[in-house]
Amino acid sequence: MKKTLMVLAISFLAIKGISQQKKLKDLVGCWEVVGEKDSAATLEVIDSSTIILTYNGEKKKLSDYKIDFTKSPIWFDFSTIGDSSSVVVVKSLIEIMNDNMIKWQLFVDEERTPYFSSSKGELFYLRKTRSTATTATVVVSN
Repeated sequence: MKKTLMVLAISFLAIKGISQQKKLKDLVGCWEVVGEKDSAATLEVIDSSTIILTYNGEKKKLSDYKIDFTKSPIWFDFSTIGDSSSVVVVKSLIEIMNDNMIKWQLFVDEERTPYFSSSKGELFYLRKTRSTATTATVVVSN
């Protein structure tokens, strides 16, 4: 009886651990930086081929990115075209805190730490403002 209960408990924990694996669909939506006055910074994940970063009122489509969901926190590396057509490579960490909040730390021109750090990078909290299903504009005609 004890062996059966032990096997069931281990099976339950294994299934629960597997089900907690985050995926790109958990990031789909428009995310806005929280707590920064006059910050117009957003991260919009539309699908696996389209991610848009808005910073200082300037929208940039990520030209290349890699997300490693097997790491905790998640490693999210991307590049964009910066000023004077130079490529800016950013390494970052993401933690999906819940359905509406993520923690994001960016490392520009410095090595990423394996975990969130108070001594390196820039740390942001982002709140989901809408899902991508609601980003389309509805046009009503008479």
